[in-house]
Amino acid sequence: LQKQKTTIRIPAQKDGICIQSLKRQDGAPVYHGSMELIPDEQGILLVNELCLEEYLKGVVPSEMPVSFGVEALKVQAVCARSYAYKHLTNVGYALYGAHVDDSTQFQVYNNNLEFDASNQAILATKGEMLRYGDDVVQAYYYSTSCGSGTDVTLWGSSKESYPYYESRDIGSSERNINYMDEESFASFIKQKYDSDYDSTCNYYRWKMTVSDKDLSSSFDSKISDVGIIQNIYVRKRVSGGAAVSVVVEGDKNTVTLDSESLIRQAFGNAAVTLETNGGTVNTPYLPSTFCIFESQEKDGEKYFVITGGGFGHGIGMSQNAVNAMTKRGMSYKDILEFFYPGTKVA
Repeated sequence: LQKQKTTIRIPAQKDGICIQSLKRQDGAPVYHGSMELIPDEQGILLVNELCLEEYLKGVVPSEMPVSFGVEALKVQAVCARSYAYKHLTNVGYALYGAHVDDSTQFQVYNNNLEFDASNQAILATKGEMLRYGDDVVQAYYYSTSCGSGTDVTLWGSSKESYPYYESRDIGSSERNINYMDEESFASFIKQKYDSDYDSTCNYYRWKMTVSDKDLSSSFDSKISDVGIIQNIYVRKRVSGGAAVSVVVEGDKNTVTLDSESLIRQAFGNAAVTLETNGGTVNTPYLPSTFCIFESQEKDGEKYFVITGGGFGHGIGMSQNAVNAMTKRGMSYKDILEFFYPGTKVA
């Protein structure tokens, strides 16, 4: 195939198309629909063409644990369907005639096997999408909130252009805290609130303690050589408390990080233990930018303590919160209207 530079098309098969050379969480994935094999410089590119409802069978259980139950999976199905539908008008990989890939860059697809519960949720909501007026919403979602969510100003977009994304407390009560104020946010992120829907989740609160030398070495290898880091401070937070601009002062240089993704990359360190609600983990990226930076000294050594909460960008629906909300008797439509105010399921 690679020598001939020829594209091969495999038509849809009754039992699906299994790609034995790929390994996912549940083994070799099986694909509905047809498959194109396109020679590429790095190997062979696979383009899977299938109908939207079949696509969701590979997305919903890959994005949300089926243990959350059918009602929660209905929320995920409507969000995933809406998100995918919007991308049908945006050919993300125009060179190959494809709309999305199968990673977190878009939506995770075919990492898990199909399950009866997720298929039931997809069928129960067949064709339903999230709409704001006449428009389908590109429904963003993420893993876990810190008890507060943000809006699209996190990515530099205008709130007026996306009125259904609001910064709000994600729980059964309102706190009326100005999360953009550094002192107020610091006080908030150091506490836990039982009324928050995500309060029992692993990443609801987390903390990383790292020496100035280890943090400096990691930062220099990823971002820029600032020398030994002397100080870190947040220059700007958006609604809900997410940091979007962080200044790093070193003994050689000063660098400003002006994006959520860059901040998460810069301070993550797989060699340093992250303490969470559910135990310790190691991760190359910070779980979120809903965090604060503090320095301390111990036995003559300087350390930085990064205290934060949540996992993901914090825009739209928190998947773990949905689990708690359905346990409290909320319907999937109620939950969607909570996370995307002003929208309707139609």
